[in-house]
Amino acid sequence: MAVRIERGGWIAIGLVGVALVGYSLNKYGVLDLSKWTGGGSEPSSGGKAAVDPSKPLALPASGDAGAAEVRLRVNIWVGCVGGLVANGGLDTAPGSIYANKGLKVSFKIIDDWTEGATALATNNVDVMLTTVDVWAKDQAQFQEKGFGSHAFFMVDWSRGADGVIGRQGINSIEDLAGKTVAFAPYTPSHFLLWNGLKSSGLSTEQRNEIFSKAVHTKDGIEPATLFAQQKVDAAVAWDPDMSDAVAKRAGSKKIYDTRVANRLIADILVVSDRFAARNPQAVIKLAEGWLEGVEFIKAQPARAHTLIGTIKDFNIPTDLAKTMLEGVRLSDYADNKAFLGAKAADSDYANIFKMAQEMYREARMIKRVSDPETTVDRRYVESLSGKFSAASTEPAIEYKAPPKGTAPIATQRRSIYFEPNSANMGLDSRAVVDEIGKFMRAYENTIVDIDGNTDSTGAREHNMQLSKERAEAVKRYLVETYKFPAARMRTAGNGPDRPVETNATPEGREKNRRTDIKVYPNPAG
Repeated sequence: MAVRIERGGWIAIGLVGVALVGYSLNKYGVLDLSKWTGGGSEPSSGGKAAVDPSKPLALPASGDAGAAEVRLRVNIWVGCVGGLVANGGLDTAPGSIYANKGLKVSFKIIDDWTEGATALATNNVDVMLTTVDVWAKDQAQFQEKGFGSHAFFMVDWSRGADGVIGRQGINSIEDLAGKTVAFAPYTPSHFLLWNGLKSSGLSTEQRNEIFSKAVHTKDGIEPATLFAQQKVDAAVAWDPDMSDAVAKRAGSKKIYDTRVANRLIADILVVSDRFAARNPQAVIKLAEGWLEGVEFIKAQPARAHTLIGTIKDFNIPTDLAKTMLEGVRLSDYADNKAFLGAKAADSDYANIFKMAQEMYREARMIKRVSDPETTVDRRYVESLSGKFSAASTEPAIEYKAPPKGTAPIATQRRSIYFEPNSANMGLDSRAVVDEIGKFMRAYENTIVDIDGNTDSTGAREHNMQLSKERAEAVKRYLVETYKFPAARMRTAGNGPDRPVETNATPEGREKNRRTDIKVYPNPAG
């Protein structure tokens, strides 16, 4: 019997063909404090002032955990296995890592993400598992209601678990134009689709049409099912459902996934300010034990798979747990340090958070944006310095050129302005190249072609040389600013040979003076 597992009970919407903006005006995805009563049903008033991440932690001299219990919201997702191993299950088992630290942890399964956020805001849980993209929405809504909380720990990277699949004939993101796509709104699946479309060569009108025609599902499983039944052209799904759906539909394929966008979807832990202020040592012990659980899994993975299989409420057999974990990178201490970054420095956390805020602003789910720096508390991970290795255990990516004839998964056409007859970028154009840099950071496992193009004005030989120099200037900026390996980028100067419009009009010539950014999956990845 096939077992279908979803990455959380996605928001129950189930409407078809509703425009995204109109969709955002209803209750789904919005914090509703009226749902929770009893056991601390009021939000933490003044919580934003309860914790100041810039100050040293006030730890008890005794070193006690400082809390009888940590109540932690999770959805049914294998990525939380580090904590489950440390706990010995959903409740702390005698002799477990957490028990030996004097910490009692209770994992509360709340599959609906909005209800999970409500539980945190109403003191029904102390910590919640979420993704950075969903956190961008929740944090804004928490702020509106005066509830304080901070992200403090990275749980995992999605590395192939999430992806976009398409029927025969859909080979790139641009091929989604005019097609019907199924996805679960206001979830990581939504963010993966939105980000891919935003980073493609599709126009705003084309992207809006895709969302207006989309089939919105109540969970993360249904899109794969609809795709396999040939009811939609494409779907945002995750494994094992994603691979099963492709196998069932002849000629279909995976367009892109989080092996390519390998720094886009990350699970994190968020703690309420009220709990953190009263129990800082408990938060430290929670993070420390979780990291020890990850180390145990790396040493004895089979035992972790078995543990997941014994958790009845997860309904994930041992063999399926093994398969699912192959699409995830469980975060260790070095991953946490790199992901959270240093104060005021650019980081993967900040990059994802900013992009997600942009999506939710477009969807009218949030009214204002926050500085990512104000939403994260690094002190708990920093307090573990010296207890774990700070050296990365993840091999550096090796970049190889795609085979000749490989079609790009996306092609962006950017207007990057240079000084006349020069390869010096204008100051205003650096913002455009920075957008490319942020995209390349999230889609790290890609090869990028940078092609310079000109109009037909002037000598062809001069234009060929100038377009090549301008492509090299863009590459040099990306290498120097973002430290991308030079081997990841290839440059070409096409001069006037590849126009996209007529050169007979000023408007056409302007469109031909462009830089094409072509994105390919890294064949070495």
